[in-house]
Amino acid sequence: MKIEKSTFEKSVRFYDQGAVIFKENDDGDEMFIIIQGVVEIRKSTGPSSSKILTTLQKGDMFGEMAIIEKQPRSASAVAIQPTRVLVLNDKLYDSMVGTNPDFARKMNRVLSERIRRADAIIQNIMTTNRQNQLWTGLIQYAREKGVATFKGSRVGIADFTVWAVQHLGMSDKDVQAILAQFLKREIIAFSARGKDEIIVEIKEDMVLPEG
Repeated sequence: MKIEKSTFEKSVRFYDQGAVIFKENDDGDEMFIIIQGVVEIRKSTGPSSSKILTTLQKGDMFGEMAIIEKQPRSASAVAIQPTRVLVLNDKLYDSMVGTNPDFARKMNRVLSERIRRADAIIQNIMTTNRQNQLWTGLIQYAREKGVATFKGSRVGIADFTVWAVQHLGMSDKDVQAILAQFLKREIIAFSARGKDEIIVEIKEDMVLPEG
């Protein structure tokens, strides 16, 4: 992908390590091509937490959807090393697409890859969020309605499933599938009374183990 020297010199920007290039929900009218350095694309998952969607390096593009869709930024971009980028505004982007076939072809590849990657990430985040939601609900239910034993709290699967559907807005199928995953990962276990009950070990500040 060739870029004229004059265009290159006028449109280069430098970011120190840790600098925020743009924030999620910001208005945007520029896209970026990394000349040197590393950039993380991060998606907010809570008031003070985020998930790294991807890590980009020299030659990678990002921020292009703000130009194409004219929508606020869907994620944040942070330089994790001293980073130089080529900045393209609307006018320069349109000019390069129209006059630089290499750039146009690369944009097509990038956009196609972005769509596939975004679909996979969204599915993963949705699955993870459902598991966290059910785990939090299971701990709450076990504390309030479970039967305490020396191994943990006994919870009836059928009763908990009804509660989860009513209180968490999840389907019966989703609850059963996630409980099966918890059993497979040995986060919970069947009680000695059979497979109609599970044992939930409750500890202070419990969080769902990764995996």
